[in-house]
Amino acid sequence: MNFENSILHSAKERFSPDFFFEGEGVSFFYTYIRKNASTSFKMLFKALYPDACPGDVPSVSCMIKNAQVNDLDPKEIDQRFNFKVFVYRDPIERVFSTYKNKLIQRDGAEDLLNLLQKVVGRDPALLTFDEFVHEYVVLLETERWEEVDSHLYPQVWHLRPITYNKVIRMDNVYKEMQELLPNELCDQVFKEPSNSTTKGSTSLPWVDSDCPAVYFRKKYAEGKALPSLRQLLTPATEVRLRELYAKDYKMIAIVEGKAAVSVLPCELSFNLPEVMVEGGLEIALGLDFSLRE
Repeated sequence: MNFENSILHSAKERFSPDFFFEGEGVSFFYTYIRKNASTSFKMLFKALYPDACPGDVPSVSCMIKNAQVNDLDPKEIDQRFNFKVFVYRDPIERVFSTYKNKLIQRDGAEDLLNLLQKVVGRDPALLTFDEFVHEYVVLLETERWEEVDSHLYPQVWHLRPITYNKVIRMDNVYKEMQELLPNELCDQVFKEPSNSTTKGSTSLPWVDSDCPAVYFRKKYAEGKALPSLRQLLTPATEVRLRELYAKDYKMIAIVEGKAAVSVLPCELSFNLPEVMVEGGLEIALGLDFSLRE
């Protein structure tokens, strides 16, 4: 799937590096987007350049030193690389994954939690998912967008103004990367998701959307139980998130060849039902004020 991007975010270089992967029959350009199978691509870097960075999972800063693409213009990128890759996912799922991973599981969350507490003025553990969105994520559409953690930046903010010709939905990464990598290497890196927030967890049987993160953290500590997006996403918050990430949803619609997604949840409809009863539509809707004889 392809996507022709025409806009470059003015601050992209500060939060979204681009990398080249070359070696073992591999050669492609890749735009790094957090929360979008990014750990798997770190593992690919480690497999291709085993001695470049210390540790089992290379840091982004080390990858930047060794494989960043930063001196090529769009035309030069097209000429050098046959494949230009980025991975995308549903924006709302991505926000929820951040809430779950950072506020509930507290996985590598110190920086985000400190920033979040400074912005909202209270302990992040007390935030519900609704509050996380309406008090914090909404800053993305304001001049204070830099106060939001980069895991939550819209996916289109990360893209270069080039035509990406290998655009991969996150749940298809393994299948799609088989076309770019030798089978053994692809199996090693992409067959099993890396850093999955749900791996080894169980589902909570009952959840209230008013429950704060600290409640879910306790449940997770007791039995690895986690809430689902369906359990916590209210209609109002879904509408707000679709507004905040409208450009991401437009990108996805283009990539997947679908009509643009409405900001309204699919179950919300204001179309009038075609109810045929004696007296017409007015009576069916309770709008007939004539007096009965």
